[in-house]
Amino acid sequence: MMTVGRMLPVVSWNRAIAVVGGRRIVIALGVLYVALATGRAFVRIGAGTPLENVLIISLLIAGPGLVLLSVGYRLPTFDIDAEFYETIATWCLVGFGVMASVLVVYSLQPGEVVDDAATILILTALASVAGLAAGIHDGVAKTRTRELETRNRELQFAQTELEETVDRLEEANSQLANSNERLEHYQTYTDHVLNAIHDIFYVLEADGTLQRWNESLCAVTGYSDSDIESMTAAAFVDADDRERVRNAIADGFETGSLQLEAALQTSDGASIPYEFAASRLETPDGEPVIAGIGRDISGRRARERELEQRAQQQQVVADLGQLALETDDIDELMRDATRRVAAVLDNEYCKVLDLDEGSNDLLLRQGVGWDEGLVGNATVSAVETDSQAAYTLANDHPIVVEDLTTESRFSGPELLRSHDVRSGISTIIGPADNPWGILGTHDTDSKSFTDEDVTFVQSVANVLAEAIERQQYQAELEALIVDLEESNERLEQFAYAASHDLQEPLRMVSSYLTLIERRYGDELDEDGHEFLAYAVDGADRMREMIEGLLEYSRVETRGDPFEPVDLEAVLADVRQNLQLKIEAHETEITTGELPHVEGDAGQLRQVFQNLVSNAIEYSGEGPARVHVSAERNGTEWTVSVTDNGIGIEPADQERIFEVFQRLHSREKYDGTGIGLALCERIIERHGGEIWVDSEPGAGSTFSVTLPAVDEELDDRASGVQSA
Repeated sequence: MMTVGRMLPVVSWNRAIAVVGGRRIVIALGVLYVALATGRAFVRIGAGTPLENVLIISLLIAGPGLVLLSVGYRLPTFDIDAEFYETIATWCLVGFGVMASVLVVYSLQPGEVVDDAATILILTALASVAGLAAGIHDGVAKTRTRELETRNRELQFAQTELEETVDRLEEANSQLANSNERLEHYQTYTDHVLNAIHDIFYVLEADGTLQRWNESLCAVTGYSDSDIESMTAAAFVDADDRERVRNAIADGFETGSLQLEAALQTSDGASIPYEFAASRLETPDGEPVIAGIGRDISGRRARERELEQRAQQQQVVADLGQLALETDDIDELMRDATRRVAAVLDNEYCKVLDLDEGSNDLLLRQGVGWDEGLVGNATVSAVETDSQAAYTLANDHPIVVEDLTTESRFSGPELLRSHDVRSGISTIIGPADNPWGILGTHDTDSKSFTDEDVTFVQSVANVLAEAIERQQYQAELEALIVDLEESNERLEQFAYAASHDLQEPLRMVSSYLTLIERRYGDELDEDGHEFLAYAVDGADRMREMIEGLLEYSRVETRGDPFEPVDLEAVLADVRQNLQLKIEAHETEITTGELPHVEGDAGQLRQVFQNLVSNAIEYSGEGPARVHVSAERNGTEWTVSVTDNGIGIEPADQERIFEVFQRLHSREKYDGTGIGLALCERIIERHGGEIWVDSEPGAGSTFSVTLPAVDEELDDRASGVQSA
């Protein structure tokens, strides 16, 4: 009963997968991860997360999803029986389940919780892809096993036929001892039975002489019965194989069975692959012989060659895809692609034509087999109405030509005609509405190409298109980076010039106001002194705002290189710098054990000095209480500064990070309104985020994320130190 109980969930699981469909599960899993990555990207972008961070995480989630989706969609092109798609889906779900279990077990450790959704999605997606790879391997193995079992059944059936025939022969031989007439009759019957067999039947003596055979041997080889009488078994194969055949016959007499594959040579010189199986018997006279059958395996060999070629094509696409990721040299990729496509399809030529939209010409950019000097120089028209190139560009699917001499849709350009090309496959590189060029492979013989051959050429073209698009994107990105750097430099120069030019008249205003106070101070009444104080204060605040704006503009360009930073040392410096303010507000500062992070120590000191200073400034009526803590989240640390201050309204919690945005009057709280904006820009430079959680009257918690140092341990103990 326990065994049956354990089997029920497995049977129910397999039945559920069978109902849904293995391929649908793989595709659905891929769609799920792509949808989750897309949805997360929109949410993060809407929350203000930097685009580059969103793209990286989204690609890490969507990438495996696209792999699952693509492979699930193309499963019918794999060499796997459809009934094993459920096995592949099971492996995917096992990979997902194992990773989910690992994450759950890991989270059960004290203080260790994997709560970052992106990390969970990335790990489970990668585990699902790993399960997909294992499932494909398992499916291929089971398919091959099925083929082998089928072949063995065929051989067993043939062996059974042989044994039945031998049994009939033995029965006939026993009857021959009683009656010559019955012997003659049974001999005729046996001949009819053996001649009705499509396979070759034969009986061999120890020296390889054929003692008996059926009509199939004559029909297949073209030799007459009189020819065969004077021939040995070795004479039916190529000279290079004869010794192997003689040895196999000798082994058959010694071991009692024979199995051999050899090419049967016909009288007109043709070669036909055959598989021979035989067993040792004894004649009524007690002489040993080998009796067996030979079966034409041309069809099986053709299927094996087709499978090998498909595997080779898939390997070429995978290798080119890997090369596309590793190299920035597009021409190197094109050269390798043309060489390998021609080799796999056994064609003489392969080419990559580069479309020049300005001149309506296609340049022979790379190729193999063409006359010397043509690659890099020869061109083909992209607009001639009867040109194969123009016809290819006008279609969104590969163009197959079996014989150019009888082709009615178009004619070959001079490049093909001058090289006696007759057949080939051509397809566009890139999208149909904006093609980059053409990939074509050709041969001088008339040829038929399979659907797999066409798909192979299209797959290589897709690899080239993706590599070209990636290179163009990279070039555009690099140009954009250069433009941004130049723009930032100009902005910095402008900010510096503006601050310098603005500070000079401010210094003049302050100087003259001071001069007025000294020279005419005794003549001013109380209002005059008040007005003069306002003017001086305004000039001072303007100078502070200009200096803050200049500092804000230089965060990216004037920062130090990143290095490991000890946040405990940073907080110690902050305490020292704010010592007077801490004492004036009777402030108590506590900290948990703080980590090392990767960053700019000077800028991080500025961030935490602003946050701690604000926590003290907005503490309200009573003594200020500030706590600094840190929590590890994957590859990041979240560092929080918590206070017991006046708090912030929810509607204002985003606005406080904008430049010159203040929530209180300057009479009540001092400041320029640029401190938190400066903190946000510094944290963004470090690839992190800053946010606030607060309720009016209940204090505030400002949190920032910072990259962890590689050597940092996950299980750091937490402690509290009093200021």
